[in-house]
Amino acid sequence: MGIVHAALAPVIIVAGVKPNLVLVAVVLVTSLIGFLPGITWAFVAGLTANLLVGEPLGAVPLVMLVVAALVAGGSRVLGGLVWIYPVLAAFAGSIVADLGSLAISLMVTDAVPATPPAEVLLTAAALNAVIVAILLYPARSVLQRYAPEESPAW
Repeated sequence: MGIVHAALAPVIIVAGVKPNLVLVAVVLVTSLIGFLPGITWAFVAGLTANLLVGEPLGAVPLVMLVVAALVAGGSRVLGGLVWIYPVLAAFAGSIVADLGSLAISLMVTDAVPATPPAEVLLTAAALNAVIVAILLYPARSVLQRYAPEESPAW
């Protein structure tokens, strides 16, 4: 997913913003499968994307791990909303990821980057939420078909 993000995200521009495909994958995996697969995807895909994109080293995996933790924590409270929660989590996670990347960029570099306006953050969050909404039904179908049967705990 990190390679797909590095290849497609710079090319796809909707309403002046680029989608965060790693974030979409992390939110879907964490909300549908669980915390451990979510943090695994966050670290591996984030590190791969980080090596291919010009972010400070370690910024993308760190931000994606925070997003995976927030999505897993929120699923304990709002997990019953199986069709709407991943979309809400993608919206909130996108804002957290963008603000986290901005904070890391400010700490690492000496130059002061221009702070993106709230419109850009909200547009990017809406774009990522729409992508999650589009991919939610196919992801649930694939998961239902290929997920292993759960064994009893006893």
